[in-house]
Amino acid sequence: MDTSFQEQYAGLSDDELLFVAASRSELTDDASLAMDSEMARRGLSYEQAHAKKREVARLTAEEEREHHRKPIRSKYFVTTINLWWLFLGIAGLIPLMLLMWRPHRVFDEWTEPVAVTYTGAVMACSYVQPWLRRTFSFWFSLMVSAVPQFYVSRWLTVYHPAHNRSGSKGIWFLSILVGYAVGGALFLLLQKLKPTEEESQVR
Repeated sequence: MDTSFQEQYAGLSDDELLFVAASRSELTDDASLAMDSEMARRGLSYEQAHAKKREVARLTAEEEREHHRKPIRSKYFVTTINLWWLFLGIAGLIPLMLLMWRPHRVFDEWTEPVAVTYTGAVMACSYVQPWLRRTFSFWFSLMVSAVPQFYVSRWLTVYHPAHNRSGSKGIWFLSILVGYAVGGALFLLLQKLKPTEEESQVR
């Protein structure tokens, strides 16, 4: 029996030895004999080795799943909605609903655009990084983005009214998307013009 294998296995911890022993069928004859000898010397069994290998495989799979679930960090956006801004947005719905309630509400063609613009603003505040809400660029871009959101929504509501729920969702999605595109482009332009002034507030 090759003594080099005995020395090698003797230098392993119990966990390491069990992990190697689980693949005994892949070892050479000399390595297998040395493994049998070391396992017997330590009072370990091959059933323990297979159990150890299954445990390692399970832990590895869990680590991989956790790695894939790990959120991708973004400079401008959070991966989880900010509950404070969500609650603030819900609270803001109360005066908005009173404004649109009969007999003191605005005309019907203005109701949905107001709701779309309000929702777009709440979503923007909820999903951006906290430091963005401390910058002038964000709020200025948000106000600018409200203009296309409002008028695109009103134009679609008046001239292409939705006849079902999916159509209404389409109006909301398209209106908010157009507003975000305009506001986002303006925000990036402002960031490019004054990068240090805005980001110095974070770091």
